Amino acid sequence: MSVAAFTITLQKGITGGFAPPTPNALYRLVKEAESSTITVVSQVRPLGTPSLQDAVIKSISLDDHSAEIEELQGILTAIPPQYPGAADLYGLDISIIYDTKEFVASGASQYGSAAGLGVAPPTEEEKAKFQRAIDIIKGLAA
Repeated sequence: MSVAAFTITLQKGITGGFAPPTPNALYRLVKEAESSTITVVSQVRPLGTPSLQDAVIKSISLDDHSAEIEELQGILTAIPPQYPGAADLYGLDISIIYDTKEFVASGASQYGSAAGLGVAPPTEEEKAKFQRAIDIIKGLAA
C-alpha cells in the first residue's frame, strides 16, 4: 500500500478564554514520503502541572497499521474540521489537524486550516466518526 506523506495532530485542550488554551495532550503522527514507518510523538501534561512533558517518540510500521491509517484518513477527509482556537464543534475539547501535500496541491483547504468559516455543526454520525478518529490516534500512540 502506497500512502502519501502526511501529518496528523491531535490536541486535547483547545478551549480557552482570555488566555490561549493550554494543551493537556498532543499526539502527532508523521509519515514521510517514501517511508514505510510512521513516527508517533506523544506529549501529555499531568494534572496540576503547567506544561507538557518531554515528547515520547516511537516508530510504527505502516504495513502493520495500514487498515487503521486508511480508516483514519477516510474519517478526517469526510467530517467537519475541528482545530485549536475555534468553537468546540464536537464538545470534546479536542482538535485534529490532518495535513497532506495532496490537499495543498489540489487547491483545497487543509483539514483543520480554514478557521471554521461556513462549517456546519457535525451530525451525530460525524461526532461518532470524530470519536473513532480519536480512538485510532490514541491507540497508535499507546
